[in-house]
Amino acid sequence: MSLITALRHPTLSTSILLEFFKWYFLEMPLKLVLSWGEYMRMVGEIFSFLFLIKTFLKPWKSITDKYPEKGFHLGLIAQAFTLNCTSRIIGMIFRSIALVIGIATGLFVIAIFLAILIVWIFFPVLVVLDLVYLFGTI
Repeated sequence: MSLITALRHPTLSTSILLEFFKWYFLEMPLKLVLSWGEYMRMVGEIFSFLFLIKTFLKPWKSITDKYPEKGFHLGLIAQAFTLNCTSRIIGMIFRSIALVIGIATGLFVIAIFLAILIVWIFFPVLVVLDLVYLFGTI
């Protein structure tokens, strides 16, 4: 049986049409959502949000200075304190920037996903409206 004959047969064409709608409105949106989940997981692994939050107050690259163990040397204590505070502040700045870029990337991925999903769902309506417009202007 040829494709044209199969499409002309009422029960086969209804079956094919139902299969198409099932695929178009159920299976593919589910695949899109699952692929979006993989992209979001990838963004989470690239930016490692939990690690950035856990280490937010840690010194940058573990650059620290030890405080003097014996005696009271105010200059050495101030020097170690200044270096340790500066290293922590630099670490917070870089981690904050990484968090902001990661969140922005995640929001971008969500926006792109929603745009693709909306276009996918409304594309048949857009095709019909386009055909109505096309044949209305002829």
